[in-house]
This record gives sequence, structure tokens and C-alpha cells, in this order.
Amino acid sequence: MSSSPKSHYSPLGATYGVRVDQFLETAEDYDKYHAKLNRKLQKLRHHCQLTVKDTKRYSLKEKYSKVTQADYDTKNKLLGTLNLLHAERDLALGETLRLRSRQRGSLKKSEGKVVGTRLKKAFQTCTRLVELTANEQNPYTRAEYLIYYKLAIVSHLSFGKHSRTKRAASAGQVARELSLAFSALQFLQKSEILSAVIVDSITSRFDYLLRQNASNGASSSKALRRFVAKQVNDNAEDPLIALISQNGFEMPSLSQESDSAASAAAVTTVQWRRFTAEVGDSKVAELIAEAKAIQTSDLSQFSEKLAKWQQALDLQQQVLEQKRDDDTADATGEDDEILLTYIQYNSHFTTIERDDILFRKLWSQWKLSSNKTKNVRVTKVKEIERIVHNLTTYLQQVMELPGVYSDDTLTANLKLATVYYQVHLSVGCLASFYQSQHKYLEALALYVDGLKQLVSATEDTSFEDPLPGDIVNATRLRELEDLTKTALKSVISLAEYEKVATPGEQASFEPSLVEKLGKPIGPSDVNLSNLFPLRPVIRPVAAKPALFDLAFNYISYDGQPVEQDFDTESETASAQPGEQGQTEGPKKKGIFGLFGL
Repeated sequence: MSSSPKSHYSPLGATYGVRVDQFLETAEDYDKYHAKLNRKLQKLRHHCQLTVKDTKRYSLKEKYSKVTQADYDTKNKLLGTLNLLHAERDLALGETLRLRSRQRGSLKKSEGKVVGTRLKKAFQTCTRLVELTANEQNPYTRAEYLIYYKLAIVSHLSFGKHSRTKRAASAGQVARELSLAFSALQFLQKSEILSAVIVDSITSRFDYLLRQNASNGASSSKALRRFVAKQVNDNAEDPLIALISQNGFEMPSLSQESDSAASAAAVTTVQWRRFTAEVGDSKVAELIAEAKAIQTSDLSQFSEKLAKWQQALDLQQQVLEQKRDDDTADATGEDDEILLTYIQYNSHFTTIERDDILFRKLWSQWKLSSNKTKNVRVTKVKEIERIVHNLTTYLQQVMELPGVYSDDTLTANLKLATVYYQVHLSVGCLASFYQSQHKYLEALALYVDGLKQLVSATEDTSFEDPLPGDIVNATRLRELEDLTKTALKSVISLAEYEKVATPGEQASFEPSLVEKLGKPIGPSDVNLSNLFPLRPVIRPVAAKPALFDLAFNYISYDGQPVEQDFDTESETASAQPGEQGQTEGPKKKGIFGLFGL
């Protein structure tokens, strides 16, 4: 290799690496990033002496478009960085508008024009950048410039102002450029030129586009790797592949990807905990072998492995249903039930292992976000809370499988794993967030509760029989305990001071002096601030609808005789109907005679 990897300038680190470090996720984040790039570019133009004060004749005197390859080779290497950040600024603005439209639910016509224009401008700037740095002596810097150029092409073709017909026609170019870029990124990561964080960030961002634009036969991860290998071999003369081939890159072999059914050993029996079962169906055995043969070196391979386990689960359930419907002696036995539980167990833990990787990535980002804004930290807490909820849900589903509850060691380990993730959320995220907001009593309560949960969960745990994927082990548990104890010591004094400094609040229902008048009153009861109830106690009072009771006596219905209660006075009055009828008018009806005629 022509130069040391430790001394090279990393264009991808200056762009995508900065995005990772600054946790750019929302439109507001990219807007701030765009403003920072503007300030950087302003300083760079001054440093490279490319500013022109005569704005009236700017087109005649401007120097930026007149920079040549010789200027980069002999005068200043920062000219390449200047072009790189110009393209990055345009990509950042395009990403800002795309994220805003995603939040809104639609992309405005004016925003679509700006996005297309900026992506085209970024592509043109990267084309000029590649020409400018053609004689770059450091192969790693040159390779990263070429990778960035290919990613700019993909963004322009995928999100620019193109019709559906043109996008469909450019699908092959998008798949080819991404295949070459991904192969180069993996080579730079293996050579320790680029960090895994940057490589994972780029691949996860463009992996969907590669799968979408690859051929129809590249549906699985194995087929996709075969497609990428074919693209690399077919484009061996590409400047990027030719450059990394001269510096240690080995061309992938197309014959190394064999069919999983041929390479995987046939599965005749399965061993799960203390149970052993024979696999009766050959297709189920084949799917189990294929699932076990898949190596989950990256997140994309988990999807393929989960699909295999799900196919095996569906097929085994069909086998069980067929046997239950048959009245023959070959009914469902213990082996079939054990095999079904075995498949469900492995399917759940494949999902748990995948989410555990995501959880650790989010946890690493959270630990580096102490100097970030409150909104960024709140967003990260919500993401961790969502992944912890998923993990605890899957662990609970595993505990509900047949045969798990009777296994004390497995049950204890599963409960410990649940507590492990929950304490990360409560202690590592929520408590530290409370502490940063100077709410020390709340933080102390979470720290104490988290430590109690850890101590209680580790009593019956045995690490001699770990869970699949080694998601929880003694080392990780010790790190969490040390984190909790250290945080507890750092906040206990502050919480005590907060408790002492906070004035005690008056009791909510302390009786006032007026309310004590019926009882013996001493000098201690006299308090000028509590002479009469400022905080009255609201108590329920039983109400009697007396008016309705009286009115009910006057309610009558059509077709029913009106019942009248005659008292002594009414009987006396009815004894002289003639006299009363001559002297009195018709009797008024209604309530109390007020509302009738």
C-alpha cells in the first residue's frame, strides 16, 4: 500500500461521519447542519483566497469555477474539501425538504423543484470534484471521493426531478453504483480505514435502494450478495474498483455462494434444553437447516433468517393440523409439539438478537448525546423506549412458550434480560435525563429502584447456560451495575440538599382556626396564615329532589284516572258541593296552582 491509513484525509468522515456524530435525524437537525456548512464554506473560501468583493463584475473576477487540477495538486488540497462541502450542503438542503414533506405527508411542488435542482447541482459538483482530484496520491482519500461521487449519483437518480419511466430506466445504474460503493466500503472497513459506524450508516441508508433496484432474482440476502459480486466482476475496470484492487482488494468469486440446501447438513433431530425431538417432515428439516446456516453478520441478514424460521413454523403448524384431522394412529405426538416450540423459540430469539443490536447502537448514541440539545435527547429516549418495549414483549412471548415456565434457570435468565433492558431505560436514560434537568429526587428514586431490580433479578440467575446471542452476560451486567452505583453516588447528596432546601408544603386538608371553633383551641392552633379555610374540603352532600317529589303527585297520563287523596278538610268541603260550587270558580291545575289556568 502506498501510504499509511492513519494519516489520510477522510472525505466520508467529513460528511457522513459528521452526520453520525451530530445525530442528524429530523428536518430541524439538517437545517442546522446546512447553516454550519455555510459558515465552514465561508471560512474555506477566505482561506483559499477565492472571495471576490467586486460584486458588480463578479462573473469576470470569480475564481471558484476556474480552479484547475493543477491548483489542487500544487497549491492547496483544501480545494477538494471546498468542492466536497459544496456538494454536501446541497444534499443537506435536499434532505431537509424531504424530511419536512415526510412530516407533512406530501411534497410541495416548489419543494420538489428545489430538491431536484439541488441534487442535480450536488451531482455536478461531485463530477467536478472527481476530475479535480484525479491525481490524488493517497489511494484511500481518492477512493472515498469516488464513493461519495457514486452516492451523489444515486441520490440524484432516485430523488431528483425524473419521470417514472426515466427512473425505471436508471434502476440498473443505481444498482451498479451502489454495488460498487458497498464493496469498496466493506474493503475500507476491513482495512481499518473507515469506522464501522460510518459504514453502517451509509449502507443502512442506501440498502433499501439497492434491493429495490436490483434484479428480481435478488430477493434474499444470499442472492443480493451474489448480485453485488457479479456487478463488481463485470465492472472491474471502474475507477473505484481498479483503485482498490491495486491496494489489496480481492475480487469476489461467483462460485463461493452455494445453495444453502446443499451446503447445510440435514437436520434429523433437534435438541432444545432437556428435550430431544425427531424431525418427521423433510421440508421442515430443510428449512431449519437453511435458517441455522445463515450467518447474521449484518442486520439485513436477520430478515432472511427470520423468513426461514417463519416458513418452518407455518409448515410445521400445517403438519400438526393434518395429523389432528387424521384419525389414524399416526397422530400428533410429543416430538411434533417439541419441534413446534423449538421453532418458535428460535424465531423469537432471532428477532431479539436483531433488536439487541439496534438497542446497543442506540445506547452508544445516547452515551454520546450528553452535550446535545434537549429535543435531540428526548428523541433518542423515545427511540430507546420503543426498542426496549419490543424486546420485553418478545421476551415475555418466549416465557409463555410450553416447557419454558418449568425450566427455572431459563425463566430466571429471561426475567433478568427483561430487567436488564428496562433498567437501561429507567436508569441510563430517564434518571440521567432527570438529573440533567436538576430533578435530583426523581433521579435518585429511579436509581434506587433500578439497583433493587438488578439485585433481585440476579439471585437465581446462572450464566453457565446463557441465552442465545449472549444478549446478557456477567460483563454487561457488571457494567450496568457499576453505572447505576456511580450515578447513585453522584446524585444522592444533591437529592438530600434539594429535599432540605425545598420548603415543606402545608398539609392539603389542615383545618383552619374557624373550623376548630367547636373544639378546644390552644395557642399553637392560632396561625394568621390559616384563620379561615383557603383550601376548602369538598365533600359529597346527599341531595333530595323534594320539588320533583311534589311535582310527581300532579303528573297524570292520558287514559288513566287521576287518583286524589282527600284529607279531612277536603271531605268537609265535598259535603257541601252545592254551596262551594256556587261561590268558587273552577279549580286551577298545575304545580301549586302556579302554572295552570
